[in-house]
Amino acid sequence: MKKKYAALILSLVIYMTGINIMQAQVTRTKQSFSPGWAIGIKLSTFGPGIELIKSFNPYVNVRLGGSYFKVKSEFSIDNDISTINKSYSTFGAINLLADINFLRFMHFTGGVVYNLTKEEMEAKPKEDYYIGEVELTSETVGSVYYKLTPNKICPYAGLGFGSSISGSRRVSFAVDLGVVYHGTPKVQLNANGMVSPTASEEQRQILQDNVSGYRFYPMLNFQLSFRLNKN
Repeated sequence: MKKKYAALILSLVIYMTGINIMQAQVTRTKQSFSPGWAIGIKLSTFGPGIELIKSFNPYVNVRLGGSYFKVKSEFSIDNDISTINKSYSTFGAINLLADINFLRFMHFTGGVVYNLTKEEMEAKPKEDYYIGEVELTSETVGSVYYKLTPNKICPYAGLGFGSSISGSRRVSFAVDLGVVYHGTPKVQLNANGMVSPTASEEQRQILQDNVSGYRFYPMLNFQLSFRLNKN
């Protein structure tokens, strides 16, 4: 019987000690935290950008920011008609996101993204050429223009590691991994000159069907933030 009482008393001591440790940790967290503002510099799959971050309590941050990056490339294809192809890839977004910090080093992020991403490509003859004795200039042959755009207003959800704004320090670092749902991209197809029949609605619909499965855009974001006010 004495052993049972001793085990019970020991269990109560361990339990109360655990409660005191948890309360002390919560107290230290609250004491070390103060609401504040931060500026973040980020590099993501939408390109480089900046964010303005506001913390309201130890569990919720709100982030307003933007990213932008544009790539231009040019290449040629030599077939019966040699063409020069110009490609313009634009990546960018304006985001309004909220972080829910459910662990000290992890957070769930959700919000909305205004998508600036688009893909454009133009193909036209590299030079004038002949059919028999008939000369066809590049302007006469014409060009084909292709444009791919996702939805503008897109939801975002992801999981983050680190902190987008520190509760007590000047500098913090965070990594976010998530997805943007941009729906089925819309295809625009135009042509002029002799190749204008290639831009028929039937051809546009074929291209539209080919991209119908690309509805999600992965987002990986690395961010370094600087708190503007001291704790």
